[in-house]
Amino acid sequence: MRLRAKLNRNLLFFKIAQAVEKIGKSVFIKFSPEFVAFGAIHSLGDSDQGSGGAIQCWSRVPVESVFIEYKVESTADNEIYVEMKTEDITLASKSSASATAIVMRMTGKSSEANMTFVITNEDHLGNSREITQNVPIIKILSAEGASNTSAFDEPMMPTPEVHIMLPPLEQLKHVTASYKSAADFIVISANLRGVMTLTTSDGVHQFNNGFPTNSNEGDEGNLVATRYGIAEKAELETRFSGLFNPSLSDQTLADENAEGGENEQEEHPHLERLRNRPHEMASVLVRGTDLQKVLQSSCIKPMNVVCS
Repeated sequence: MRLRAKLNRNLLFFKIAQAVEKIGKSVFIKFSPEFVAFGAIHSLGDSDQGSGGAIQCWSRVPVESVFIEYKVESTADNEIYVEMKTEDITLASKSSASATAIVMRMTGKSSEANMTFVITNEDHLGNSREITQNVPIIKILSAEGASNTSAFDEPMMPTPEVHIMLPPLEQLKHVTASYKSAADFIVISANLRGVMTLTTSDGVHQFNNGFPTNSNEGDEGNLVATRYGIAEKAELETRFSGLFNPSLSDQTLADENAEGGENEQEEHPHLERLRNRPHEMASVLVRGTDLQKVLQSSCIKPMNVVCS
């Protein structure tokens, strides 16, 4: 098998690895002739969240978004599957910030294979120098082994009732970081009128028709943060309004109904809520540290992030 590529100047390959780093110690990468896919899973035991589960990160991007030049060859339909340490990849990226060219290739035998990065830098006089970094590949997987590795699978989600476009992720990272000293859990609530709230929780909050907020509905486009408490217990709440609720295409609605095994005569939960209860908040309880890991994706500088 052979893999050789020249990284795009946007360094998206390294940025995705950086986003995945907080999710799992290992990243699984699939190189195919048309796309590159990244996956990572962080399992949550009973001691973490009160129940099982996992945080899963999955990304699939066209080859031209990641590489300028690219060649992959293998006996498995020219696809290569590898497992690598995310920390090793991000360490290699630290030498690449001002690089004029980065060539990546697989080197070594299967048992001691590396992903080798040849990084070219130029000084102010135009003199170039090369830095070679070998990043160990933990494992090269067969096509059968990859098919049995859940990190390569796109995450399956229940049919969501609310879709909302998030504020800038850097802003959310700052907000949730300030919650650490107040509580371990956060209630995320949103409706179909562009309102979203983040509220600290002790982890046993009972949802009754959505999580109530203490904010007024009239201050669209503003961020409102309130602190209130009883005795020594403090709660934090941050409210975003004027956000955008993306609409769902007819095909998306049909696909989600089919995946959910719903009766064709039943109305999609998103449409039913939009028609009858647009102001009602839908709420979920998440661990604050888990949310912080997801918000690490801000390093990719995404234009749009939809929360479902």
